[in-house]
Amino acid sequence: MTEKPNDIVKSRMYARQQLIDGWDQNIIDNGVIMIIGVGALGCEIAKDFALMGIGKLILVDLDTIETSNLSRQMLFRSGDEGRSKAEVAAERLLEMNPYLKVDYYFEKLQKLSMAVYEESDVIIAALDNFNARLDLNKICLRMKKPMIEAGTVGFEGHCQIIIPEGSGLHYKKKESEIENLVQARLWEITEIEYPEYFEAQRRIEKLEEEIENIKTEKITPLEQKFRKEIEMVFDWKHAPELLDQTPCYRCLVPIPPADDKLVAACTLKGLPRNRNHCVIKAEVEFEKKYGHKPNLNLNDEVLKLKDLAQLELEKLRDRVLDENVPPEERDSLSEEGIKEWKKNIEETFGPDYKFEEMENILGNKIAAIQTVSSVIASIQSQEALKLLFRVNGRNIGAPMDPPYVNYNGIYGQFDPLNIIKREDCLACGKIEGEENAQIVVPFDADVGYIFEAMKITGYELDSELWMITNPMTKEIYWNPYMPSLKDPNIKLTSLKIKSNDIISLTPLGKALTESEIKKYNIIITFM
Repeated sequence: MTEKPNDIVKSRMYARQQLIDGWDQNIIDNGVIMIIGVGALGCEIAKDFALMGIGKLILVDLDTIETSNLSRQMLFRSGDEGRSKAEVAAERLLEMNPYLKVDYYFEKLQKLSMAVYEESDVIIAALDNFNARLDLNKICLRMKKPMIEAGTVGFEGHCQIIIPEGSGLHYKKKESEIENLVQARLWEITEIEYPEYFEAQRRIEKLEEEIENIKTEKITPLEQKFRKEIEMVFDWKHAPELLDQTPCYRCLVPIPPADDKLVAACTLKGLPRNRNHCVIKAEVEFEKKYGHKPNLNLNDEVLKLKDLAQLELEKLRDRVLDENVPPEERDSLSEEGIKEWKKNIEETFGPDYKFEEMENILGNKIAAIQTVSSVIASIQSQEALKLLFRVNGRNIGAPMDPPYVNYNGIYGQFDPLNIIKREDCLACGKIEGEENAQIVVPFDADVGYIFEAMKITGYELDSELWMITNPMTKEIYWNPYMPSLKDPNIKLTSLKIKSNDIISLTPLGKALTESEIKKYNIIITFM
């Protein structure tokens, strides 16, 4: 049958990768990769799969392009500022490979139809915040879809493979897991139970030249004994937890860090304590003065904001100087001594502000560089590629094991971490109906602020339907059904609540039946 010209061009495009043992271009042609987050990692990964000839890419991102993106996100160009990242990325990818199909969504991942997730073979998380990662982790566990998660900060990065229980993917090898269990069992035995084993180990230490003979006589039989015992029960007792699934993202992040909006809210209630606080405070002063929040895309407004932030920074420096060298003591210091104090304070809180700091601080930007993004994105792409083949019943290489790796770009070092699946994980473990969170509160916060902080974090709880208690002492701090325990103005400090203490929120009345969460475990941090 005569091949069409387009088919010949396509086959020539992918000719080199088809030389790889086990490669099947049909799997790539029919594959669907979903990328959540089209930033530094997402652009690189999308480019990789577009050039490989993936059948379809699904791009999801709620952000628009900023000037600072252009140094790390090669799918965007000068002039794209303000446009949807997902839409522009789709356009550029089609320029690279016109045979590609791309769907894009300028939408929150939580609002996407489950049908979009269902269509995907592998889901890649290229996100820059914890809450979105946790939500995507939950969706992938529910949909039984493999997920590749990663992130970078400065010269460091990480990548994690997440294979949910029931995904049907073959991950680890049975023999290696049996061997791990055998060795774990050996660590549990006592000398009373197996005196010959321990005597053998001592002889090995003393008589190194006889190690092989002693192992054959005393060690191997016990290993074989345990191996037979474990092999008999492995398929029903151990395989469901050890094979074909990994720890999920929540296993590694049982308590998400406090929301940045909470930190900002606390700053506005008190005096700035560092250079970031000064900029947050300046944003409020800008809005009071000009009637709107500063537009960080307008240079004139950023310069005005910078001037206000500089005033706050100078006030902070003066306060610190007054706290350490009260005015009445300055007469005893020389001019050089006061200069030395001011120099030390400036080194502690940083120099005068630069233009670009306004966007970096207010946008909670993460330090980033393209070289590290390229390294981490390449790992994500490679692991996703192997999983794509496995989803379709082919093997071009085992997934990364252990399923988590850290990268240090300063030393050029990769450190695999043998992470463990947590039985008490709120996402993939056996605990249901609980949620952990961390909130930041000002020093003068009251009980009512707890509900305000939860709302800022994303949990809108009706104070009339939730009770607050101390999980250790069972003391009740808030009960809307008891007038004596329904004072929202009681200060947390008067209740002896200290920084990093844990409180519990439990539902009452209608919330008992309507809320999926039956208990919030909240770490309170004072700021």
